[in-house]
Amino acid sequence: MTKNIILFANKQTGLDICKFLVSQNENISRLYITNFEDDYAKKIISASKLPKEKIFHADIIKEKNHLDTLKTLDVDFMITVYWSFLLSPEIFKISKNGCINFHPSLLPINRGWFPHVHSILDGSPSGVTLHLIDENADTGPILAQKEVNLEFIDTSKTIYEKLQKEIVLLFKENWIKIRNNDILPIPQDESKSIYHKKSETQELDKIDLDSVTGKELVNILRARSFGNKGFAYVTVNNENIYLNLRLSISSDFI
Repeated sequence: MTKNIILFANKQTGLDICKFLVSQNENISRLYITNFEDDYAKKIISASKLPKEKIFHADIIKEKNHLDTLKTLDVDFMITVYWSFLLSPEIFKISKNGCINFHPSLLPINRGWFPHVHSILDGSPSGVTLHLIDENADTGPILAQKEVNLEFIDTSKTIYEKLQKEIVLLFKENWIKIRNNDILPIPQDESKSIYHKKSETQELDKIDLDSVTGKELVNILRARSFGNKGFAYVTVNNENIYLNLRLSISSDFI
């Protein structure tokens, strides 16, 4: 029997999960996205195969009339995939089986923003977690998780991509058990909790070359290099010089 699902989807991961749910013949009764002009959003909308009247912008869920309509639906699951907005209890409690959230860390370690960045900087374990939403950010009981090896050759982008791939696999491997309520959610161990604000990464970006060791500098650059983008910088003659680090196991770079 198919499940009635409300999907909140974003990024490549949201697209992958949308495609998977459609392939499993699950009923996505409503789809929420953050930006109709975003390329990923357009692909997610297309993959969902939903009519326009079942696709909504994230902001509308705050409106009372819309929320009242949601309460009349027979919702089995809500799923938030790389969704950057917190849902209130009034919303996620509409779902009979709660709301499943995707988080790219080994919760309760590195709750909050950019967990892969902090794993590079402080050596904390890297991984992915499926958990249920509760009233706070990334604190709900865990359904499944997996550690993902962080290598010295990894930069912010490469580990981010690894985590995206592994969290999709984790969901696919566990969806049948989750949908059949065969997994008992496990409360998080608050004694191990670490939370990071969004602003913390910006505070890392200004580098004082006289106060960092070689290893610290390399790790900062690994953590703040995302593909061709470099967020860390040094200031020379009142001008910010941005730095980008590439790593390879050979001396040849593509």
